[in-house]
Amino acid sequence: MSKNRKRRRGIPFVPNTLKLLLLVFLVFGAIVIFRHGYIPARYSPFATVSLSDPGGIFLDWQIAQLANDKHTCRRVLRKPHIVASPAPDHGQFPGCGRYNAFRVLQAGGTSMKPPRVMECPLAAALALWLQHAVQPAADEHFGINVTSVRNVGVYNCRNIRSGLGKIFAIRSEHGRSNAIDIASFRLANGRTISVLRDWSKRNETEGKFLRAIHAAACNYFRVTLGPEANEAHRDHFHLDRGPLRSCR
Repeated sequence: MSKNRKRRRGIPFVPNTLKLLLLVFLVFGAIVIFRHGYIPARYSPFATVSLSDPGGIFLDWQIAQLANDKHTCRRVLRKPHIVASPAPDHGQFPGCGRYNAFRVLQAGGTSMKPPRVMECPLAAALALWLQHAVQPAADEHFGINVTSVRNVGVYNCRNIRSGLGKIFAIRSEHGRSNAIDIASFRLANGRTISVLRDWSKRNETEGKFLRAIHAAACNYFRVTLGPEANEAHRDHFHLDRGPLRSCR
């Protein structure tokens, strides 16, 4: 009799366990859906990202939800925060190409040297970083603004060249126009701050500026790699909006 009672007492806990597992599954699924931007911005419960606002705790998801929403991207990527025009979708090799991309001429008050075509979430993140992190840091360390940014590439259909990406032949985010490499920053007085030349000046103004904006980039991009990440990034910052997360 006592054994039967014990069994009866144990039965109600099974549905509760299943409910908990279902809840965990739903929460995890929601995180994946919003993190990867599967729900377009116009249908999302989160507010549409604004380039005039540095953003809050859901900024990463707000940027991600632009990926599949061309209409909202055209509304978000506008002057005075960015000068950009829609670019045609382009498919090439498996894992490469671009979708919902824009040709960016200016962002955050700086000129892109040269102009580049990049996917919408990357363009939004770039404008946010330049306006809300790079320009304030330039004013703090030099007392003037950055007028142009020299980049050394966005699109390149290739695999990741280091670490697990190289071992497992994982496509680089450059293959989707979802990554940008930045080599230097030109100030209003004509002075150039170079990642290759000035990163090592840890205790000087140039080095402090570069380290400050490198750290801030991690708030807007999912992967931020600089000279201390590996030898391949000794001369530039790699910034991308892919699925991985790294700040080095």
